[in-house]
Amino acid sequence: MNNGLIALFIGLALAPFAWPLPSSSAPMQVRIIPGSSVSGARIFRDKECAGCHSSDRLAESGNPAALAAGLWNHSPEMWLAQRGRNVQPVLSSTEVSDLFAYFFSLAYANTPGDAARGRAVFDAKTCSRCHDTEAGQRRPGPPISTWSEVDDPLSWAERMWNHSRTVAAEVSGNGLRWPEFSTQEMVDMLAYLRSVSRSSSPPVFQPGDPELGRLTFENACESCHSFGNRTANPKIDLLKRPAPELLTGYVTAMWNHAPLMQRAGQSFPILGPGDMSNLVAYLFTRRYFDQEGNPARGARVFQSKGCASCHDRRRREIGAPDLTASTERYSPVTLAASLFRHGPAMLETMRRQNAKWPQFTTAEMQDLIGFLNSRLMSLTASTRK
Repeated sequence: MNNGLIALFIGLALAPFAWPLPSSSAPMQVRIIPGSSVSGARIFRDKECAGCHSSDRLAESGNPAALAAGLWNHSPEMWLAQRGRNVQPVLSSTEVSDLFAYFFSLAYANTPGDAARGRAVFDAKTCSRCHDTEAGQRRPGPPISTWSEVDDPLSWAERMWNHSRTVAAEVSGNGLRWPEFSTQEMVDMLAYLRSVSRSSSPPVFQPGDPELGRLTFENACESCHSFGNRTANPKIDLLKRPAPELLTGYVTAMWNHAPLMQRAGQSFPILGPGDMSNLVAYLFTRRYFDQEGNPARGARVFQSKGCASCHDRRRREIGAPDLTASTERYSPVTLAASLFRHGPAMLETMRRQNAKWPQFTTAEMQDLIGFLNSRLMSLTASTRK
């Protein structure tokens, strides 16, 4: 996952669960979302993936659709190597979601910040007007050597957010501008703070729970923000805004947004312990798999790659599954899991039919997912049993 998107997130060990789709008119397939990076590390080891793959290289594969496309394109070669080692792992959607979270966590840990640049940012953004490096000096704020939780960007961002009202008063009272950050500046400043803080350790994340984050979003953010405008009162549709490319980008966006929220006269929410981690987990899950492509283009991919021949026209003849009847909503995770479960048998069938294994670009994979989801049959709870 490009250093961008992958670093975007998780070491956050997102709790694995499935969401039903929000619209009552939509099919009732469940949505698989990212899982636990800790479990993903164990799966990567236990399924013997490390025998052939570097986890760091996989973490650099690009966005989720790029990873799914790469796994698909590489699979025949992978299965051949597995036969030679007498290994052929089968992974569930939950296990694949854990692996994706693990790759994200690696990408974040490998995203460098420059402490020297971070110190310059700390000074340039006027943070040093209130905060000294060490205790015993004269500035009013607590010295940064005593700051805790700077090793966890989300816990630190939670404290920054709650502190922003005080910063706003200080800035306006001294005729200063609100200090805005780029994502790289925030990454560098965090590296600097970790280098100074006595309590700091290597970057880590605390688990975030997307379902708890949804509650935080509804209570603190939903008066102005939405995911898709489905109400009579237009709100800021976050699906139409560019998603941050790094996890720290969420931290940056929220900090930069604070004065606008205050100027709009909104009640400024104070976040409780863990709320920021949960909120970002929720925002991430809503954006991570909402990157479906164009269904019309996906229909052309479905035809040109030969998918329609087996899954529509000759499905009963060769025993191919009905892709309109999936109990899971399609995503990079579910397609990767299907590949592990059914790919070898599919490859053998294609060889008997003298058909070539299809290759996909990232864009084609996204468009294909959009098409597959566009024609899912509506399944009720009784249908799924």
